[in-house]
Amino acid sequence: MKRFGYDFAAGVQFVLAHALPLPGSVLEIGTGKGRFMVAMAPHVKKMTTVDISAEEQRCARLNACYAGVKTKIKYVIQDAACLPWPDRTFDVEVTMNAMHHIPHFFQVLEELQRVVKPGGKLVLADFSPRGFQIMARFHRSESKIHEHHRYDFRDLQKLLRDRGWPAQLQKGKLQEVLVAWRLANLALPCTPGMPVASLAKGLPPLPATTTIKP
Repeated sequence: MKRFGYDFAAGVQFVLAHALPLPGSVLEIGTGKGRFMVAMAPHVKKMTTVDISAEEQRCARLNACYAGVKTKIKYVIQDAACLPWPDRTFDVEVTMNAMHHIPHFFQVLEELQRVVKPGGKLVLADFSPRGFQIMARFHRSESKIHEHHRYDFRDLQKLLRDRGWPAQLQKGKLQEVLVAWRLANLALPCTPGMPVASLAKGLPPLPATTTIKP
């Protein structure tokens, strides 16, 4: 990937630097092959990672074993739009370079808001526009198409701020990172499977997403 201009290790370190600290119970959305999971593991007490692909998680387990961090990680195969935990379960929630694979990410975002504890933190990270261009070139070099769903991080920041979450957006190393905090006195009347906007009067509606096929 470096020959196309993207340094994955540098991207991981950039996102990790803005995600830290990672206290308490940590939830990762989008296990993938476990590369960001393994990078986070030395900084967590325990972590749960969610993916819809058993094959990807098998690869992630091998990477965790090789890195010596397998005892810290619990693997769950699940659609993140319907998380199996009660409200206010996790201290930190993180996703890196997985959002663009999720066509219904705003449903996932509702669930993330539901299961984070008051005072907890949400970290959303994905490629920058330039990063997506590089990924498209890389896939074309292998005669593939990088189909993805692009979400505007400024829209996400505004959405969370409008809901009472302080949110900071950082850009670098071809990544965008949005860190938001659920205030201790912020109550979101969430019900699994039901959008927050339909339950809490005055919350902004969820924007649409765009499917891009370079």
